[in-house]
Amino acid sequence: MARLPGVEPNPETVTDRGHRLARLGGRALSYQRSALLLPGPCRAPAGWREVTVVSELGRGLQVFDTASDDLMGLAAHHRAGIRMARADPELPEDIDVLDGPMRGPCRFVDRTDESLRQGLVVGTLEGNPAVAEHRCRLDLDPHTGAVTATVRTTWRPRADSVIPGAGRREVRAYRKMGERLVRALGETPQAGSGIV
Repeated sequence: MARLPGVEPNPETVTDRGHRLARLGGRALSYQRSALLLPGPCRAPAGWREVTVVSELGRGLQVFDTASDDLMGLAAHHRAGIRMARADPELPEDIDVLDGPMRGPCRFVDRTDESLRQGLVVGTLEGNPAVAEHRCRLDLDPHTGAVTATVRTTWRPRADSVIPGAGRREVRAYRKMGERLVRALGETPQAGSGIV
């Protein structure tokens, strides 16, 4: 399966925040990941909103492998209209999202590469008007062969959400992004990548 360079979790233990920021080019995530990684059922922490879209894509290892290649190679994101560009050749995990509610600087902050689960996590960086984390994963049920796509986006509403209807527009935008990605994962893959 094709994999993104720089998406693997960093095996180094870094305790010096200044050293870490220098290594990451000085940009930090726009939120605390630990606040979103609480044990238990997936629920957004206080002050955050969440949209989850789940769909069964089909059955069997071939469906799982094809969808996994599509997810990890970003072809599904590209077909879903989520265009991305490399932000810095020296930092392959940093991207600029060119469309949608997470438009702006982002980072691939995690990936899952397991025999029955594949997934990517993208988080917003400082300078992005959105404060959000977007998780997309594929699961293969070993008993039934069902392949399930789950897209979960958690975000903190923007300060301008006090404008009447702004909160509903954010919910619709994140739900639409998740629905488009789930549909794209179920489509026949095309050649190419979501990175331009």
